[in-house]
Amino acid sequence: FRARIALFSTEMGGRKNPVYNGYRPSFGFNTANYYSGQIRLIGKKILRPGRSSFVKIDLLPARTIRKNLKPNDSFIIAEGNKIIGTGVLEKVELVLLPTIRTVRLHPTKKLCVK
Repeated sequence: FRARIALFSTEMGGRKNPVYNGYRPSFGFNTANYYSGQIRLIGKKILRPGRSSFVKIDLLPARTIRKNLKPNDSFIIAEGNKIIGTGVLEKVELVLLPTIRTVRLHPTKKLCVK
């Protein structure tokens, strides 16, 4: 999805270091669950604490992810149990990857996926 995020300043308990493309924090969408994802900055190479930016966020597949996310939903950005920023969804494009049904070890010691 596409979102506008704001990182808390260091004085407000945010990160000390900036984030770059590929940064992988956790995201919370008004639930007790957090989801891992990756941030790609739009029009920037670096985002410093205390600043905001438009980003593209790719969430890692999770069975419990909310399927009803919509524009203007807010979320938090966390590192471990520390909240380092907030965001608002602008555009939602959920692409659900197929799940792997069976994984077994083949007698030749190669991984087979069905």
